[in-house]
Amino acid sequence: GPRPDSPVVVLCDGDMWFGRLALEDTLDALAADRAVPPPVVLAPDAVDRLTRWHDLTAHDAYVTFLADEVLPRAAERLTLTLRPARTAVAGQSLGGLTSLYAALRRPDRFGAVLAQSPSLWWRPGLPHGTPRPAPADETPWLAECFATDTPSRPPLRVHLDVGLHEGTMVDHSRCMYETLAARGDLVSLREYNGGHDYACWRGGIAEGLVNLLGHAGAVRPPF
Repeated sequence: GPRPDSPVVVLCDGDMWFGRLALEDTLDALAADRAVPPPVVLAPDAVDRLTRWHDLTAHDAYVTFLADEVLPRAAERLTLTLRPARTAVAGQSLGGLTSLYAALRRPDRFGAVLAQSPSLWWRPGLPHGTPRPAPADETPWLAECFATDTPSRPPLRVHLDVGLHEGTMVDHSRCMYETLAARGDLVSLREYNGGHDYACWRGGIAEGLVNLLGHAGAVRPPF
């Protein structure tokens, strides 16, 4: 069973990761290699497409659900000691957007973020259900939120991951990287030769977890 000081990962789209993609095999391999301490992964289902769009677009009620319902219930049931430094929030696409937003709003709960191909084109007012790619030179709304927010102390640890075939999402991820670095957060950005899909994210999630949970903090490599 988990130890009281086990790291905790809140992962979006749990039905995908523990259904089709067998993330448990990746976690077992990381633990066997001693790459990371075995984490407790809390992975709420997305339910359906429309619910996912509703919950994973910077929705404060969903962040509250993760921070004040999912985490405390798991801590009570599994006797976990919740510390932001040992608690990461992770997601892909809109889940990546939500992961960053959750850490912005609740640094008291989430001290680390794994955001893969985050949908930084999103901003309030866009209709649900249809991606609306933003120009490459447009500062993402969420980057603006981080830039004007009081930086967390201790700083957030963030691992960003984006494919070079994802168009303007590459520019937006670089902008987020620069924004977080300017705030003093510990941030890394991995760019890979791939696109916006789970085939790429399966390898990236392992690297991100090692970066965030296997070391004292994230690093800042060049692009």
